[in-house]
Amino acid sequence: MVDGDQAEFNVGLSDEEREDLERLINIFKGDGSTLLPDASLGEVQDQIRFITEQLAVLSEMLLKFDTRMKSFYEIIRLFHQKSENMNEKIHTIIKFIKKEKNL
Repeated sequence: MVDGDQAEFNVGLSDEEREDLERLINIFKGDGSTLLPDASLGEVQDQIRFITEQLAVLSEMLLKFDTRMKSFYEIIRLFHQKSENMNEKIHTIIKFIKKEKNL
């Protein structure tokens, strides 16, 4: 999944989840013409069932990723809020010190 030129992007997936995701990506990247024109109805149904199962697994992985991204967003939001509060306090202290120096 990761090319040699790209830096690895770790989003908190376990090795097993990463391998599953890479396997699913490779399946979807594969040649879509695996079904022959003269395939039987059973073969078509089996392939549709397989694709449905793979999509369900991928959807579950995406939902887990979405949950993690929401948590990550909340951490970033709280960190930003904390930084803003600290900056405000620092600014108040600086103003107070400048005022004291002038007296």
